Amino acid sequence: MKAEDVIEKIDEGFAQEAPQKPRAYIGASIIGNPCLAYLSFCLRGYPDTPPTPRLKRIFEAGHVFEDLIVKHLKNKADVRVWEKDGLTGRQHHYEEMGGHIACNMDGHIELDDGELRILEIKTMNDASFKKFQKSGVKISHPSYYAQLQMMMSMSGFRQAFFISMNKNTSEYHAEIVSYDELEKNFLEHRASQVLRGDATRISKDETDWRCKGCFKREVCWNEIEPPRACTSCVHASPRQDGLWKCALTDEEAREPCDKYSVFKAKEFT
Repeated sequence: MKAEDVIEKIDEGFAQEAPQKPRAYIGASIIGNPCLAYLSFCLRGYPDTPPTPRLKRIFEAGHVFEDLIVKHLKNKADVRVWEKDGLTGRQHHYEEMGGHIACNMDGHIELDDGELRILEIKTMNDASFKKFQKSGVKISHPSYYAQLQMMMSMSGFRQAFFISMNKNTSEYHAEIVSYDELEKNFLEHRASQVLRGDATRISKDETDWRCKGCFKREVCWNEIEPPRACTSCVHASPRQDGLWKCALTDEEAREPCDKYSVFKAKEFT
């Protein structure tokens, strides 16, 4: 077997993995995405465009680094970290509207001042890391800042400890981020747009760079259809209890009927 054959087999192994079930909620990690169509398709559980083997490895490496960073925080910095919920054994989870809006945290952290904060961990390439160092997360990574604000809003925390590792140099940089009422109100407005069915595309052209890298690009630009279900029907909307309501019957949406019409994104204007 040649060296390049080994690499090819690795890629084949990743490609043969069963696709992960797409999210069916508005998550804190995506609320900062500027495209309402993307958020709407996530809420409704539309299928993702499969990630490449290379991208899967990036995600996998990110999880490995998260565990390493927690280890460094605990064993080197000697701070207290709760990366798992003691009651569930899983990530700390908060939700609203019966789960239509949700967030999962990397952990809770207590520094030497005794205050409990949200812990959020990211790895960055060198260029991205330097932007964070220079400008702070609000300017350098608005989507991460939005994630932190949504998590604080949902959980009641008023500060977050945001730490990043430079994947090129293993250098660390961290910032304590405070609750931002104006940002929270802006995010709530965006979420309300999505919940009421506003799915406007961010671009008029699928060749836009933001669309090329989007996991919902195939369903957005009608290359594939979402599964036939009430959640993918234009007449369905999310309820406060986590279920869906049919606008035609004003009752719980359970099974697609002959009035089913697929929910699509609005044209960019």
